[in-house]
Amino acid sequence: MNSTTKRREDWPERLAEYLRSKRGQPFVWGANDCALLTCGAVLAMTEVDLAADFRGKYTDAASATKVMLQVCGGNLEKLAEKIAADRGFQEVKPALARRGDVVLFDVRDDEAVQGPALGVVALNGHTAHSTGPGGAVVVPIKAWRRAWRIG
Repeated sequence: MNSTTKRREDWPERLAEYLRSKRGQPFVWGANDCALLTCGAVLAMTEVDLAADFRGKYTDAASATKVMLQVCGGNLEKLAEKIAADRGFQEVKPALARRGDVVLFDVRDDEAVQGPALGVVALNGHTAHSTGPGGAVVVPIKAWRRAWRIG
């Protein structure tokens, strides 16, 4: 299936500016969390709002979980799968993800996996940008578990 979402010609500049605008912003459920940051990056590159079904509908972890159950019947990974299927985004091996593609990775602490998170591959092609409780997060390619081609 071909993607119904196309990148604008100036997408690299738009992605760079978007990521610059997010640098230093703290994690806030429903305002600047990993899903909204990633969907915002795709919006900047394509002018398509992948978060239209859930933007503005949650303010904490509990309400985010409730919204994901309503939208996709599951967790963040299921939400990414649904959006990818609805938009025709091809899943690729993480090592083949390109600049501007969406990746899923596991958030870890010293003891265990805390859950999945989303990010967007940076213009360097080797890291992804996301956000977490401490603010901006840079995720190395070795941590990417899944990836979807955008446009």
